Amino acid sequence: MRDRIRQELSKIQDLERLLGRISLGNASPRDLLSLKNSADIVPQVKELLLEATSSLLEVLRDDLDELGDLRELIINAIVDDPPANLNEGGAIRIGFHSELDELRSIRQNAQGIIASIEIRERSRTSISSLKVRFNNVFGYFIEISKSNLKLVPSEYERKQTLVGAERFTTPELKDLEAKVLGAEEEILRIEQELFQQLRHQIANETSRIQRTAHILAIVDLLFNFAEVAAKRNYCHPTLHEGDEMVLQASRHPVVEIQGERFIPNDLYINNTTQNSIDFDYGTNWIICSCSRSKHGNS
Repeated sequence: MRDRIRQELSKIQDLERLLGRISLGNASPRDLLSLKNSADIVPQVKELLLEATSSLLEVLRDDLDELGDLRELIINAIVDDPPANLNEGGAIRIGFHSELDELRSIRQNAQGIIASIEIRERSRTSISSLKVRFNNVFGYFIEISKSNLKLVPSEYERKQTLVGAERFTTPELKDLEAKVLGAEEEILRIEQELFQQLRHQIANETSRIQRTAHILAIVDLLFNFAEVAAKRNYCHPTLHEGDEMVLQASRHPVVEIQGERFIPNDLYINNTTQNSIDFDYGTNWIICSCSRSKHGNS
C-alpha cells in the first residue's frame, strides 16, 4: 500500500499554488485542467487508504473531500488540451454553452447554412431561381428575378434593385450576417466570460480545496516517514504507562545516513532512581556526544 499511495500522490501538482493563481485571477485554462487532474487522484488515494488500520489515517480518509462537483464542472467546461493563453481561443468544450456552439458552427459552416436557407426558401416560395448570396457591400441577400416578384413573401425586405432582379433581406439573414461577421470577436468574448465565471466558481470553494490539499500533505508526510522507517530499519516504540524509557541498540539517524561508522548503544531512563539517566557506551566513549544529542540530553 505504501508504494501505491506514494505513486498516486506523486501525480498531484501543487494545489496551493494552483489555488493561489485561481484566487488572484491569474489562472490559465491549463491551470484549471491541472487542478482537475490532481483532484482526480483523490478518490484513488481514498480507496487505497481503506487498507490502512491506523486510526489517524482512517480519520484523514473520512475527512478527504473528493471534490467531485468541481472536477465535473471543469471537465464539462474545459477541453482536454486547452491553449496556454485564453486569448488563443478554443478553451471551452463543445456542448458547455449553446450560444458559443452556435457561433462556432456558424463560423465553420457559414456556406452550408446559406445553402440550406436557399433550398428551404426555394421550396417555401416556389421560386426555383431564388438565390442567397453575399458581397462585401450589401452583406447577405436573397436575389429574385423580376418575373418572380409576385411570389415574394411579405416579410422580405427590399435591399437593392437591379436591372433584371431585386435583392431582399430577412431578419434571419440579418441575424446570420451579424453573427458570421462578428463570430470571431463574439466567440472570444463569450469564452473569456465563461472562463472568468468558472474561475470565480472554483475560487469560491477555496476552503474545500485547501482542506483537501492539507490532508493530502499530511498523508504524504506520514507515508514518507513510513518509507524512511522501512528503508533504515526503524522500529515502532512499545508504549506503556510506567515511568521507564528503555532503548536497545539505538542509532543516531543523522550520523548513520552520512556513512560514518556508528555503533548502536542502549539508553535507560526512569523517574524513581534519583532521576538518573544511564548510557551504556561499551568501549566506544567517543560516541557520547552523539548519544546525548540523539536522546535530547546535551
